[in-house]
Amino acid sequence: MSKFKFNLESVKKVKENLESKVKREIAQVNSRINEKISEREKLIQELDSLRNFKLQRISSSQMQFLQNYKITLISKIKDIEKEILLLEKEKENKIKQLQIYSKEKKIIEQYEELKKAEFEKEENKIEMKMFDELAIQNFMRERI
Repeated sequence: MSKFKFNLESVKKVKENLESKVKREIAQVNSRINEKISEREKLIQELDSLRNFKLQRISSSQMQFLQNYKITLISKIKDIEKEILLLEKEKENKIKQLQIYSKEKKIIEQYEELKKAEFEKEENKIEMKMFDELAIQNFMRERI
């Protein structure tokens, strides 16, 4: 009995590699999203601490500086939120890619199972023919 060899094995491996590559990319995007969220949280905490800052005995220039610093922090927070949205969109695109690669791989695997079942069925037919021929030869020997 010969061994089953799938003719699309290389295509299946490519699909598996593409799928694992996209999974790694999704993990990297998730990591970047988490970093940005952490960065945003730090800026929000800093902004909150400025709001709670005692305004006693500070000069007008210091007050102006604090006001400008608050504006800068708010601007940075908005920029980071925009970056997070872009990263979320990138993540969604990567997930769509992953779904496509997974479907393609699954189709190939189903095709492989079908071909393997056909191969085994054909091998069983050949084996049964061989057994039938042996049985006929044994029967003929016994008759003679």
